[in-house]
Amino acid sequence: MNALLIGVALAVGAPALKDPPKGESPVLGDWALVEWLQHGTKLAFGEGSGVEFLPGGKRLWRDGPGGSDERQYKLYPRTSPAEIDLIRTDSGPMPLVYPCIFKVEADRLVIAVGSPGGDRPRAFDTAAIMLMTFTRVKKKD
Repeated sequence: MNALLIGVALAVGAPALKDPPKGESPVLGDWALVEWLQHGTKLAFGEGSGVEFLPGGKRLWRDGPGGSDERQYKLYPRTSPAEIDLIRTDSGPMPLVYPCIFKVEADRLVIAVGSPGGDRPRAFDTAAIMLMTFTRVKKKD
């Protein structure tokens, strides 16, 4: 009987289990640009173009094998489709905020981009001002 009371007392007094760690965003990582459509027309881009999404809303955009430009992003992953704002602060006194939607399917990222200050795209089609497709860059060991 005493053992039962001690067991109940320990169970009641034990701290609650912590929530499981939140998973990282599926956009985090380095992505190579493989297709870029603007209003449905394919655009040319340099080899090595892509983006690296870092924690904390920082992203590094590459226009080829040279350096990268630091930009920002904000995720709204609980929306359907998932939303992201791509933010540029290098274009004047006010940041440009491009409302976007995104999807990650295995190692493929697709971002449909809307006009700054305009409506967010509703689908991954040519109605978006830009449709960008990336593949995940594999980490080198």
